[in-house]
Amino acid sequence: MKETEMAMLDVRKFRGRITALAVAGSALLMTGGSALAAGPQDGGAAPGPKEAHVSGDAWVRFGADPDNPMRRFIFDAYGAPYRVVDGKVSFTHLGHGAVRYFHPKSPGSKEGWWGTVKVDYVMTGGPVAVVSGTITDGPDTKGARKSFSVYSDPRGHAFDRMGFSWGVVDARCTQNNAAPAPFNSYVSGRGYTVRSVELPDPGGAVVEEPPVPGCPPENQ
Repeated sequence: MKETEMAMLDVRKFRGRITALAVAGSALLMTGGSALAAGPQDGGAAPGPKEAHVSGDAWVRFGADPDNPMRRFIFDAYGAPYRVVDGKVSFTHLGHGAVRYFHPKSPGSKEGWWGTVKVDYVMTGGPVAVVSGTITDGPDTKGARKSFSVYSDPRGHAFDRMGFSWGVVDARCTQNNAAPAPFNSYVSGRGYTVRSVELPDPGGAVVEEPPVPGCPPENQ
C-alpha cells in the first residue's frame, strides 16, 4: 500500500474514533441531563416541617412585680393549631413538649418555685407563638390551664418578649388558643426561637367552636 493511501486510512480511522466519542458524550449528556431534570420532579421538593417549634430559655422582667421582677421560662414546645378528623376541625391535643418556669423567692435568690406545663397546643405566625397546656407539677393547681405568648424578635434575642396567663390576666378564662400579649421583656439567657409553619388547609372541613371553659359572666 502506498504511503498516501495509508495516511488517508489513518485519517479516516481517527475521524471515526472522534465521531464515536462525540456520540457517546452526547448520549451521556442527554441521559445525565434527563436524570438531573427528572430528579427534583420525581422526588419533589423537601417537605417542610409539619409542626411548629418554640424553644429557648431566658430570664424576663415582670414589670407588675417591681420588688421581685425576675422570672425564668424554658420552652420546648411542638405542635399545630388544629387537624381535620372525619371532616371536622379538631383543636384538641395537637401539641407536645413542656414549658418550665421559675419564680425566685427573692431577688437574686436560687431558691424559689418551679412549675411545669405539659403542652397540648401551639400556634405560630412568623416570629410570634401561642403555647398552651396544663400544670403537671409546681405550686399551682394540677391540671389548671396556662397559656403563653412568645415573640422572637428578628433584631436579635435581646429584644425577645413573652407573656403568661396569670398575674395581670384573669386566669379563670384561660383558653388553649389564646394568650396575653408578650408583656415581659428579655433580660438574659439564650432567648427564644419560633420556628413557624403555615396553617394546615382544612379542605372544607366543618369548624366546631369548642366550649369556653370557666369564663366569668360579663357583669363580674
